Amino acid sequence: MYMSSLPCVSPDPGGEEKPLSGLVKKIIKGLGGKGRLTEEEICRAWQEAVGSDAARHSRPVSFKRGCIFVNVDRSSWLYELTVRKKEILAGLEAGLKGNRFKEIRFRIGEITAERPKAGETKKE
Repeated sequence: MYMSSLPCVSPDPGGEEKPLSGLVKKIIKGLGGKGRLTEEEICRAWQEAVGSDAARHSRPVSFKRGCIFVNVDRSSWLYELTVRKKEILAGLEAGLKGNRFKEIRFRIGEITAERPKAGETKKE
């Protein structure tokens, strides 16, 4: 098959030709879906909702159908966060601009340490 080295263009209804790159970017952006949350957004909202102390001992690990699953490192934090569940859900809703989780499920599990930022060393 022969491929031309000419730039790909699509005709504009006004007769002008436009590069396809803008169309491709628009399609890729649309594939992400509206209202989808990123891991960074969820982690940031989690830290704001629970506070820095609790955030060091807990980590959202997944979410599915309105339920967020959170690992905690100790049973004492599992209890603390379970007691504060309604408050945390309200904080998440505020932090995620109306995107709503209906339930939080806590479980004891591994909390992966945050990676140091560029130029920082890991504190022990």
